[in-house]
Amino acid sequence: MRRVLLSLILCVQSVSMSAASGHVVFHTASFGSSRSVSLGLAGGGPARDPAFDFDVVITLSEFDGGGTVIYRDGGRHEASVRCVSPAMVRINSADYTVDVSARSGTDWKHDLWAALCTAPVS
Repeated sequence: MRRVLLSLILCVQSVSMSAASGHVVFHTASFGSSRSVSLGLAGGGPARDPAFDFDVVITLSEFDGGGTVIYRDGGRHEASVRCVSPAMVRINSADYTVDVSARSGTDWKHDLWAALCTAPVS
């Protein structure tokens, strides 16, 4: 049931994000006070591979210290996410185990997993 609800949320977010030409940021890395890179979700849905829960598209944007976009990557960076143990993120054909006990903000793969798999569902 949780997978169905989260898939519905991702689909609704995809429609609203497309309309707004934006994305939902799930991780930001700062490089001093002059630069930051944000990773966001540009779309997603149920995974095609039954071993995973979600297939998503990740965006990458670089900002200057004032928040102005310096660079926006136009590529489609696809990933698959498995919520259950062992928690995992797949990029291309490489599987990365996610340390679910990691602090938010320390690893982008953990933050992607957390954004999808620990989202509150009522």
